[in-house]
Amino acid sequence: MKKVVVSAFCALFSIGLFAQTNTNNLPRTAQDYVNQHFSSVSVAQVNENSNWQIWEDDKYEVRLSNGVKLDFDENGNIVEIDSENGEAIPTSVLPSKIASYLSANHADAQVVGWEKQKKEQEIELSNGVEVEFDAQGNFRKLD
Repeated sequence: MKKVVVSAFCALFSIGLFAQTNTNNLPRTAQDYVNQHFSSVSVAQVNENSNWQIWEDDKYEVRLSNGVKLDFDENGNIVEIDSENGEAIPTSVLPSKIASYLSANHADAQVVGWEKQKKEQEIELSNGVEVEFDAQGNFRKLD
């Protein structure tokens, strides 16, 4: 049991050692994305997930000082944005078709989460509504 506790402690400690506050280890695509959409917010932490974590869709995790978390794949493409403290996510990060739909149908709510999967995209709004779209940004349903 002691070995398990000590191993877990060492693993958690080592994660903190590899966390960085600059984006130099990110692929250029991810660096450009952060600079384009979040230039006014400082980067609090950058983590690179190990290759052995095959269940992880994201390779890089960027935490911003305002509580927004960005997940990128191994090529630097954005796959998820999550506001951990309710901070609004700028609509400039959303595909234009989705941004237009939200503006027309949910103008009173702010976007606090976005996730892109292979066949769908999901938006989480500040009023608790989740909106699902297909991969091309066509509305599918409300949750």
